[in-house]
Amino acid sequence: MVKRLFVGIFGLVLTAFVLSACSGSGGSDSAAGGENDVEIPEGATEVVMWNLFGGGDAEYMQDIVGKFNESQSEYFVNNVMQEHEEYYTKLLTSIGAGKGPDIGIAHTHVLPELVNQGLVTGLDDIASSVGVKWDEFNQNILDATIYEGVHYAVPIDTHAQIMYINNKLVGDAGLLNDDGSVKMEQTPEGYVDFFTTLKDNLPEGKIPFAFSSSGNDPYWLWWGYYTQLGGRGILTEDSLENPKYDIDLDKAVQAANFLKDLYHDKEIIPLNISDFYAEFQSENAATMTSGVWATGIWETTEGLDFTPMPIPNVFGEKGAWASSHTLVLPYYQDANQEVQKGALEFMKFVADNGAMWAQAGHIPAKDSVVESEEFQELPYRNEYAEVASYVNFVDRNIYARGVEEIVVRHLDTVWAGDATAEEAFAAIETEVKKLIGE
Repeated sequence: MVKRLFVGIFGLVLTAFVLSACSGSGGSDSAAGGENDVEIPEGATEVVMWNLFGGGDAEYMQDIVGKFNESQSEYFVNNVMQEHEEYYTKLLTSIGAGKGPDIGIAHTHVLPELVNQGLVTGLDDIASSVGVKWDEFNQNILDATIYEGVHYAVPIDTHAQIMYINNKLVGDAGLLNDDGSVKMEQTPEGYVDFFTTLKDNLPEGKIPFAFSSSGNDPYWLWWGYYTQLGGRGILTEDSLENPKYDIDLDKAVQAANFLKDLYHDKEIIPLNISDFYAEFQSENAATMTSGVWATGIWETTEGLDFTPMPIPNVFGEKGAWASSHTLVLPYYQDANQEVQKGALEFMKFVADNGAMWAQAGHIPAKDSVVESEEFQELPYRNEYAEVASYVNFVDRNIYARGVEEIVVRHLDTVWAGDATAEEAFAAIETEVKKLIGE
């Protein structure tokens, strides 16, 4: 069974700092809303949401909050912005102390920590009372929020890593079909041939593939290749808190070497690009790879003729890295049931209005929204919406964030040419096993 542990293991030394930043008591009419000086309409029940978004995402979410508040008078969602870097430490510690928000935002890879510690409430009963219909959600996305048969979050999107092409540069290189799709055989050889031909035919100084050579981006691409090869994770999924190291080493090494060759042997991706977004936005790069959130940037860039597409499935199985934003209901022993009901009303509203959220580039979590006229009328999104059904989420356990940090750090040495893939994964195995106590 999922543990119900209300402990301060996330840094007791931080408690005083965190609590000083949080006012009110979680789940009550005076919930932690002190950070936002807003006027609650008379007669409305305040529902405090903590928001980790920045930039365009923050604006789109505030638009949804505003629309919800205008649509009815029973509840008022107080949208409280938080610092992204401190968000999860503050969220987990504050809920455990009974001082958190009424609604939290959680990525799917953090959800296991919240579930395992009993910091979030199972949603089935309350969701049923407000008319949430789980069968309207994309099952692949929804599955990442279910533990022991219980729904613990309302997913609002999936945000996958995809590929973007500059239509002019790729077209001038003779690599676009009449329908605008790329001329690429979806095999490892075909993928490399596409970029080699592109490199040979681009004007001098143009980049065939703008991409980072460190950090999360190449880790996400490695994960996509690894899952296309049939790799299913790094740890087992038989336990949230006691998984075992279970990487498929041969596939992990093959995926890493394939990407490494794009940097080094093939010289398709230049090393150490200072800002690969800027290279694509300025039309200096023919392609780039990033998350779907870049769509909103490119479509507002004057004169940029681009097309988004899924990461090519070059290794046989469909696969791509993705995460999801979900809305969770923090657990409080004496939770205000009216506030909880309002929280679920809002969660349902956000999911139902996923086309508004899709303006940020994200793929709505509900199939019914993806099929809606409002979503279908948005440009570009249909080019990659299909990936929602086959994206591969990271392992579902409490160590997901720690494992990611270890893997990213060691894979960076591979991309830099400072270590072989075998050396990197030997070091990863040692550190991950130490992390999980194996």
